[in-house]
Amino acid sequence: MPISAKGSRRERELLEFLTKQGFVVHRVAGSGLKEEAICDLIAVKDGFVQFIECKSRKKVYYSKEHLNQLNELIKVAKSCKSKPILAVKINYKDWKLFELTEGIPKKVE
Repeated sequence: MPISAKGSRRERELLEFLTKQGFVVHRVAGSGLKEEAICDLIAVKDGFVQFIECKSRKKVYYSKEHLNQLNELIKVAKSCKSKPILAVKINYKDWKLFELTEGIPKKVE
């Protein structure tokens, strides 16, 4: 399965999960490292906006490009008074969500 297909499937999976939690969620189609979009999902609940970047893989690591992307997400979210969120799906495990206002997690298990 192409990486982009897996990523899109995971984004839709998280969108469905958050919708069931009462969020209004919009998927930003075509987002990625080389695109203009800042995140994969935008979720709103109780007047609070979250910019969510989804990562799905066997193990969590952050390449320089991913770190740059996450740092840009933090910067833009702050300027928009929204929460930057990193959503990580390790194969065969549940989603883990991290608020990035305190920084990017070094390791996710």
